[in-house]
Amino acid sequence: MTQTTTRPEPRPGRRSAGFDPMRTERWIALIRLAVVGVVTAIYLGSLARGGGPSPAAIALLTFSVMFSVWSLVAFAGPEEPSPLSRILSVLVDVTLVTAWVQVTGGVSSEYWGLYLVVLISVAMRYDLARAVGAAIGMALLYGGIAIATGLPKDLVINRTALMVITGFAAGVLSQQRVIHRRRGQEFQAVAEERSRELTHERAEVERLRRVDIAKSEFVAIAAHEFRTPLAAVIGVLSTLDEHASVLSSSERRELIEGATAQATRLARLVDDLLTVSRIEDGVIGLEFEPVDPRDLLAEAARASGTSGRLLVRSGRVGEVRCDRDAIIRVLTNLLDNARKYSPDGAKVHVAVSLEGDVVRFSVADEGPGIPEEERDEVFERFRRLDSGSSKPGTGLGLYICRGLVEAHGGWIRVDEGPKGGAEFSFTLPRATVAAEDGADDAGDVEAIVDGARTPGSSPAELPSAAVR
Repeated sequence: MTQTTTRPEPRPGRRSAGFDPMRTERWIALIRLAVVGVVTAIYLGSLARGGGPSPAAIALLTFSVMFSVWSLVAFAGPEEPSPLSRILSVLVDVTLVTAWVQVTGGVSSEYWGLYLVVLISVAMRYDLARAVGAAIGMALLYGGIAIATGLPKDLVINRTALMVITGFAAGVLSQQRVIHRRRGQEFQAVAEERSRELTHERAEVERLRRVDIAKSEFVAIAAHEFRTPLAAVIGVLSTLDEHASVLSSSERRELIEGATAQATRLARLVDDLLTVSRIEDGVIGLEFEPVDPRDLLAEAARASGTSGRLLVRSGRVGEVRCDRDAIIRVLTNLLDNARKYSPDGAKVHVAVSLEGDVVRFSVADEGPGIPEEERDEVFERFRRLDSGSSKPGTGLGLYICRGLVEAHGGWIRVDEGPKGGAEFSFTLPRATVAAEDGADDAGDVEAIVDGARTPGSSPAELPSAAVR
């Protein structure tokens, strides 16, 4: 398998190459101030050995100090200097050096070496080509002035050559710094990419670890839950095999019905485990079709044994787009939970309402309810409330409900019910918007659901229900 690595793009605001102009100008400002201080000290020392001060030299030194202090302050902020201000700064430095050389002896002045300092500052700002260009320009400037004032030719050649060599050498060093910085940023980008990959791999390892733990839980739960129905079925078969001749037909029928119930429970558990596995793998197979919500409720009421206890409120919401068997399974689980956790004879309250482009189903019981801090946890695998530990079940039902509802693009949650119990709500997409016609003028219908809708009944009717 070939792995392709893509070099990450530079982050916004980060330069992939070149210098940091703000930092460079600050350093140059410090160097300028230090050079002016040294030149001032040398000049004052020369005055102490004899000779009077030159007004032009004093004025030039004063201006140089002021410019150095100003540049140090000007480039201390967070704003990046503009290209024009950087060019002007170089021109001011060249002008100051040229003027200082003129007032301290002309081209024969020993201060001509300050041009080299300026060249170094240019190389700090720009690349090799610009540094060499600046060196040639300064060499031509100084050489022209030197030749015009009669400086010996060999001295002019030596000094101008030294300027060009200095500009080239400083430019090469600057170029190397550019390359090193670029490589450092590339290495940093690669390191960050590797760090992200490592974080992703760690998350994947953690996910696989949780999957492995879940599989172990599967085995433990399956072994525990399979034992009871299997033992019951084996016991019935053994009893029929050994004592069939002495059992009455009613006793045999009772045993067979019990074994059938346990086998059905076993098959349902196997189906739950398979569904959980498909949810984990993200391969839930669903067949979407328009379905009347009341048909879903009627079938779920029969499957959960809550037909006589189901109190439904529903407006005219139209059809929903869903996998019929999957949503019947969701409703069956919710209705069965409501029946198990409600007092004997208490009603199970169901509401179907229209909310924009989705239909909301809610199932509320009159039981003890679910503490707010545990409402998110009830949808986890094998999670059961302590108060319900005596109730039959594997703790997979609500996890399956969440997986199936989310596969339909909806959400499911639990809140406090109107009667103080738990109210589970979930949404499904509407099949069409045409069903909204007349929804506002159709009042809520309240009924006890007893079975499937009879053929030919109007959409406003609840299935085979006695409307109160």
